[in-house]
Amino acid sequence: MRHLTVDRMDGIYAICEDAERKMFAIPLADLPAKVREGDKLDIDDEGTVFINDQATQAARKATRKKEDSLFTND
Repeated sequence: MRHLTVDRMDGIYAICEDAERKMFAIPLADLPAKVREGDKLDIDDEGTVFINDQATQAARKATRKKEDSLFTND
């Protein structure tokens, strides 16, 4: 299974990044309708793309924690 992160939307494409930091342009039509920037995607051996909600939420939580630590005066 391949794992990607949606970096940004660019027209009719989602620009995604893999673990080796390689970038891929995937047509939005090939992705789930609710896909958005920051989503973690799993692609199975048949090429079906799924949003990994658990990984996405964990990544967003980690990002919020980092952001909070930058703006907190301790």
